[in-house]
Amino acid sequence: MNIKELLPVERIALNVLANDWEDAVRAVGRLMVDTGVVEERYIDGMIATAKELGPYIVIAPGVAIPHSRPEDGVLTTSLAFAKLNPPVNFGNEANDPVRVLFALGAMDHSQHVEALKEIAEILSDEDRFDKLINAVTIDEITETLYGD
Repeated sequence: MNIKELLPVERIALNVLANDWEDAVRAVGRLMVDTGVVEERYIDGMIATAKELGPYIVIAPGVAIPHSRPEDGVLTTSLAFAKLNPPVNFGNEANDPVRVLFALGAMDHSQHVEALKEIAEILSDEDRFDKLINAVTIDEITETLYGD
């Protein structure tokens, strides 16, 4: 499973307007629901998980990875990507404000780990990360994510 399979262009959104972190999670979750990879209730699951466990989903400066459990409505392992404009705070002092979200839906633990590896690979490459944060078009996002 590679990033292009997990995150097709139809699950990428730019200039997403969110009033708060919950709006941001709803927006990126909507991309997943609208493309049939998770059920509607998965969005509520991602929000509930973040409320229960705190803003640990903000894993790096400007980056959040909302997710929930497979039983919350995952239909197929997938990612969605949203770039917020303007960024919003998630309550993580070290890494706020959040500019980009990678929503993750995984069918099981091993697929969860594989998808996180794909994201980590992108985020650990400083050049790719900077390009992602500064991208203004879908083409720039896909070039950075897919390496095309």
